[in-house]
Amino acid sequence: MSSSKMDISSFSDKLNVLNYVPVGICIFDINYTVLFWNKCLAHWTRLNSSDIVGKNLSAKFPSIDSPGFHERIQYIFTGGPPVLFSSQLHSSIIPCVLSDGSSMIQKTVVSAIPSEERDSEYFALMAIENATELSRKISEYRMLRNKAMEEVNLRKKIEDELRESNNALLEHQETILKQERLKVLLEMAGATAHELNQPLMTLLGTIELIHMTQDVPETILGHFNNIEKSARRIADIVSKIQKIRQYQTKQYLHDVSIIDLTESSS
Repeated sequence: MSSSKMDISSFSDKLNVLNYVPVGICIFDINYTVLFWNKCLAHWTRLNSSDIVGKNLSAKFPSIDSPGFHERIQYIFTGGPPVLFSSQLHSSIIPCVLSDGSSMIQKTVVSAIPSEERDSEYFALMAIENATELSRKISEYRMLRNKAMEEVNLRKKIEDELRESNNALLEHQETILKQERLKVLLEMAGATAHELNQPLMTLLGTIELIHMTQDVPETILGHFNNIEKSARRIADIVSKIQKIRQYQTKQYLHDVSIIDLTESSS
């Protein structure tokens, strides 16, 4: 019996337990001759163990001949560390078709196992895990996360628009309120000036007549001079009231505000 056949026979007997694991297992030598092919992998590939064991792996699966695969596992045959082929970065090394007809997404690890027949010789054990469901869940999670982010961004945009609309509404209401205040102020100012002008003119006219009188004592004239100064001041205030065009206030007592005539009439 040749050494190759001895290896194949030895693996088939000793690794029979791997026929019951839910992971595809393939063992091959440095020449890529298949030494073991478990039942899980046979089910996934629709290729029985008798059809592949003892034959060249790349003859059945040309992707094995890709430089990327050969370069990464060359140290396996010298006892090097395991090599991982991620489903996100590599296509399926041994294509498998699922029951629904879709291609399986795989996670593949190639490890070194020593030969019991020849010292310092190693074989490659390729374990293929079905990562399709995990990948689908990751994709669903990403879709849900993206959708959630879109909803959060949309909600934030709506909140910002509502905040801007509310600020604009408050500004508009404030403008209307100022306009109403100014309207009331102008109406009140006009009425006040009109009502004060009549008695004020009479008062100033009377004071003028008294000044024209010859026999008024000096002491009395002094008092009338003070009255005239106050009347002139009132006349100046009435003039400012008549010129009011805007609404300006100033602090009077504590939290009490009054119309600032000087600023409002300028």
